[in-house]
Amino acid sequence: MRITVLYSRLTGYVAACLKALAENEDDIHLQVFRWPASENAPFDPATFDWIDELSVKDEQSAQDLKSAVRSFSPDAILMSGWIDKEYVSVARAFESPNVPVVAGCDTQYTGGLRQQAAQLVAPWYLHPSIDILWVSGERQRQLAATLGYTGNDCWSGYYACDWSHFAPIHDRPYPDDPVFLFVGRYVEEKGVDVLMEAYRQYRRAVADPWPLIAAGAGPLEEALEDTTGVDNRGFVQPDVLPELMDSAAAFVLPSRFEPWGVVVQEAAAAGLPVLCSTASGAGVHLVRDGYNGFQVESGSVSHLAGAMRRMSDLSREERQRMEDRGHELSKQYTPGRWAETFVEGVKRHKRQMTSP
Repeated sequence: MRITVLYSRLTGYVAACLKALAENEDDIHLQVFRWPASENAPFDPATFDWIDELSVKDEQSAQDLKSAVRSFSPDAILMSGWIDKEYVSVARAFESPNVPVVAGCDTQYTGGLRQQAAQLVAPWYLHPSIDILWVSGERQRQLAATLGYTGNDCWSGYYACDWSHFAPIHDRPYPDDPVFLFVGRYVEEKGVDVLMEAYRQYRRAVADPWPLIAAGAGPLEEALEDTTGVDNRGFVQPDVLPELMDSAAAFVLPSRFEPWGVVVQEAAAAGLPVLCSTASGAGVHLVRDGYNGFQVESGSVSHLAGAMRRMSDLSREERQRMEDRGHELSKQYTPGRWAETFVEGVKRHKRQMTSP
């Protein structure tokens, strides 16, 4: 099976999923186009060196992309969404049941004006270009339904972390000196300002506060440097992240805007209790309040500070139970299941389109 992937910015977990796809028993051959790397997430290009045909989408026209894809002669196309007009143009050029186009969707349903407008234009803009929406979770499935994608035309499980990379940490000895861990871009939408103020409140409220390790990059980095107890590690490559999680006792993600949040699954797989904002789509599936962590109201400094205090006040045994529960929840999404969903879904779609 030959698969063309039209992606935005590749990450470590996307590389893990694509690798599982390439190693599938159906003898998968990949052609991948990706956007240039982000300054706030400068992943090592070597992470993607194994991909058969990898191109950085820079100044290619839609016609250039169409020619390259036609030359590859794919059996299916996977797009990371429909925000890229050149990608959509390529998808529209393959109006054949023999070349299904699958588009990822991590946008949560809000019912806002923009989504209402999308519902109106979907029949002439999305339907001629996209056969299947692959959603990350239930909030996204609600949106897919309003756009006309239901039943076999809507798959689940679009995101999966590199599960085998993090799962072994779950069996590690409990850290002698517990710390909180945050991983993400240092930007407002990730709630970094909320995290810093909440952490300062937390430190004032307890006698022996846990330190906070932060890993990332972005314009709000200075706020981390000015906060006592914070150890800023900067941006870390995917192969270093398990080491950070190995040293932590709980993970914090206080995002204001987080369509999904694969790092929540990474933390759960590693056996970390998770403090997750209600904005995270992943939190719906991977964080049960009081069961394997705490759900925190998005944007609320006081609620986050209180949750940090609740976490550090728990006994080691109580946190261990949370670790085990979260680890089990993380098994919902793996690169292997991701690859199986894609391959079997494409086969099923082709059978449906060609059967009398």
